Amino acid sequence: MFENNVTRRGFVTGAAAVAGLAGLSTIAPGLASAAPETNDQHRESEFAPAVGALALMTFQKIDGTPVYYWRSNRGNTTARNWQATDAFYNALVAWVRDLRSLSSSYGSISYIVSAGFYVDKPGQHGAGTAMDLDHVRWSNGNVTSPLDQHHASGTAALRKRYLATEAVCRRRFRYVLDGWYNADHRDHIHSDFGGMPVRVLKDSEADTKFVQGTCNNFRGSGLAIDGIWGPATTSAFNGLKSALGVTGDPHTSTSVWQGMLSKIATKGFANQNI
Repeated sequence: MFENNVTRRGFVTGAAAVAGLAGLSTIAPGLASAAPETNDQHRESEFAPAVGALALMTFQKIDGTPVYYWRSNRGNTTARNWQATDAFYNALVAWVRDLRSLSSSYGSISYIVSAGFYVDKPGQHGAGTAMDLDHVRWSNGNVTSPLDQHHASGTAALRKRYLATEAVCRRRFRYVLDGWYNADHRDHIHSDFGGMPVRVLKDSEADTKFVQGTCNNFRGSGLAIDGIWGPATTSAFNGLKSALGVTGDPHTSTSVWQGMLSKIATKGFANQNI
């Protein structure tokens, strides 16, 4: 499943992990042409274990990090059972290890809060190949909270941290929908397996809005976050690439795009402009 044969049973940390994971891409068989999820308002009753032919695993933690549910009781730390396919869980493990490595100055990740993985409805959630991320807390007390709409926060550091967290999601998942994408995603970041492998596409509204938000928040580009990749976005993106020292084409190369995302995340967790 993974180019470097990383599984959920291994453990990788530190700068070497980031370098080693930079070239790793995840492909979900049968889902390459799937469209992004656009309706992510789930009910807790829809999290009931799947029955029938769908093969899912059950988990309460991702690589040792607990995953809580706050939509019905904010702050609740009761363990709960989540479900996903084995392949998607392996991608979640790669994602959380990326997040640990790239945000290592914050200490360990104390917990993650989600609004759902497998959900009994059509689409990527119904296939057990999607995650809705609500909140992350680190041991030093820092948080990023899509649930609290940190993408629209008046505090620049929180916006950068939100974008850093989103960048880490984009390293492992093709479709990542954020608070700028539409109103349905104002309170979570959705990540799924559809359309793998990862790269940044000019004709993707979600990708374009992420690039526009990143250029605005890290470089003061003043772009309209409209999802249209026009000349102004091209110029801003090229400036971002140059400032980060990125060579190669992130539109066609997974490894180049993943490396660029790591650099964006590093700057965001450090609250630095680019």
